Amino acid sequence: MTAPISPSGTLQTSTVDLGARFPNVVSADSRPGYKGWMIPKENLVEVATAIRAEFGFDLLSSLTAVDYFPENKMEVVYHAYKTTGGPGLVFRH
Repeated sequence: MTAPISPSGTLQTSTVDLGARFPNVVSADSRPGYKGWMIPKENLVEVATAIRAEFGFDLLSSLTAVDYFPENKMEVVYHAYKTTGGPGLVFRH
């Protein structure tokens, strides 16, 4: 499966609004240069289950971690896709 690429050459991400589905739990990643959704670790299973069952993202293509060493913090990043095609969905905690 090939991830959709925008005309600017960047990976296209989904237009799914997890914030509307999980108000006061999930938030859009507002950091400059980042796209996707921020999910508190205590809500990960609930939100990931909905991403699969309700939104149809049935392929987890990658799961990785980012070590923000100077901040003494780590972040887990997930990239999900639909095997039927379309843009991907990025979520983190």
